Amino acid sequence: MAVEWNFPAKKIQFLRIELVTIGVISLLIFVWTYYYFLDFLFAFMFTVIFLGIYAILGYISRLIQLLEHRYHVTATHFEVTRKTRFKSKKEKVPLKEIKHHKLDPLFLGGYLVSKHKKHVIYFNTKKELKEFESFLRKHVRKR
Repeated sequence: MAVEWNFPAKKIQFLRIELVTIGVISLLIFVWTYYYFLDFLFAFMFTVIFLGIYAILGYISRLIQLLEHRYHVTATHFEVTRKTRFKSKKEKVPLKEIKHHKLDPLFLGGYLVSKHKKHVIYFNTKKELKEFESFLRKHVRKR
């Protein structure tokens, strides 16, 4: 039995942490513009312009970069293949070398710490995260 997933999924446009950060920045732009000009419509317009520019630049950068991570976890190994437009990097770590792991269900990310380095993990959905976490707990107990 193995657990596999690709990141980012085609249907996902923005990451959760990205949305939170952009939300905070948008709120700051709105408040600052409203405070400075004392006009609700003007502040709203600047905030919408900022969000539009961010969405367009984010879309263009995703088209140019073409980032993809493929995760494959078996009972013995954790494998990740990181691909960009011009290069590919593959890591394979035995599960017995993993000393610690931390997963964040709010922002759908986490990391594994092995003997050699820290391995960052990204998830598309909470279902993928929970499936990986239960798989990891199950196979850590066996050792």
